[in-house]
Amino acid sequence: MKTIFFLKRSLLLVTIIGFTCSTFAQEKDHALASIEYEFVHVTDTTRRENPRKERMILYLGKSMSLYKSKTLALKLAEIKKEMGEEFNEGNKKRHLSFNAPNIATSELFLSPQQQQMRLVDKIGPIEYLIPEDYPMIQWTINSQTKVIGGYNCQQATGDFGGRTYLAWFTAEIPFPYGPWKLHGLPGLILQASDATNDVQFNYAGFKKELNDTITIALPKEAQQTTWKDFTKAKIAFEKNLMFNHKALASPNANTKIVLKDQSGRQLSEDEFSAMRESRANEKKNKPNNPLELDKK
Repeated sequence: MKTIFFLKRSLLLVTIIGFTCSTFAQEKDHALASIEYEFVHVTDTTRRENPRKERMILYLGKSMSLYKSKTLALKLAEIKKEMGEEFNEGNKKRHLSFNAPNIATSELFLSPQQQQMRLVDKIGPIEYLIPEDYPMIQWTINSQTKVIGGYNCQQATGDFGGRTYLAWFTAEIPFPYGPWKLHGLPGLILQASDATNDVQFNYAGFKKELNDTITIALPKEAQQTTWKDFTKAKIAFEKNLMFNHKALASPNANTKIVLKDQSGRQLSEDEFSAMRESRANEKKNKPNNPLELDKK
C-alpha cells in the first residue's frame, strides 16, 4: 500500500502531539562517501522464514552520518516518475509520502564529536525531530580478519540494545560509522550481525561521493518532540489515515491522494480501509523480537 498526497500548505498537529519550539543549531555536512547494507531482521521468532528485509544506505560526512532507507528513496523516485509532469507542474510546494509494511520512514543522524544522535520522522507531511541517547558501545577488537568487498576487515564484538553484535570493520575506510546505531570503531563497519543472526547488516556496496550534491543536514522546520509522544501521535494519525491526510490540507489546497497496493493496483477508499483493518488485526499479535530488546 502506498499513499501519495500533494499539499500546498498544512496544519500542524498541535492538538495531537506535544513538541518544543526551541531552536537548534542547523548542522550541515556533505557526504564524502556512502555504503549500502541489506538489512535482515527476524521480527517474529515463530516465523523465522519470513524476516523483514530492506536496503539501507549510510552517508558518511566529516562530522555527521545519515542512515536511511534506500528502498524508500527508490519507491519515491518511482512514484515521481509515474506522476511525471503532474508532480512537477507549477510552482506549488508538493509533499510526497509512501507508506508500506517493512519500509522505514525515519532518518538517523549521528554526530560523534557532539555525542548526539537525532531521529527524524514524519506524520503526514510534518517532520519531527526526536533526540535519542547517544549510543556508547564498548567494543572488543579481535584478531580474526577477512576480506569484504575488496577491503581487509577485522572483527569486533560489542553489546547494544540487549544484543551482542559481531562487526567487521575496515581501517582502509577511516570513518567511525556503521549501520544503524552501531559505530565507534577505528574504521567503517561493513558488516554486522547479532549473536543469533536475528539482526543482520550485510555489505551491499561502497562508493565515494565525488561532488557536494548530497547534503547531510537536520531539517530546519522539524518540530522537536519525544519518542513517546511521537509514537502515540502516529498511532492516532494512522487509525484514520485518509481523513487525516485530507484534514492536513486547507480547502483550497491542491491535494491529490492516490492509494495503491504493493503490486501497484489502485485501490478504492473502501478497499484501502479494509486493508488497513486487516493490518491492524495483524498488529495485535506484536512481534516478539524487537530490534532493541531493552528499549522501553
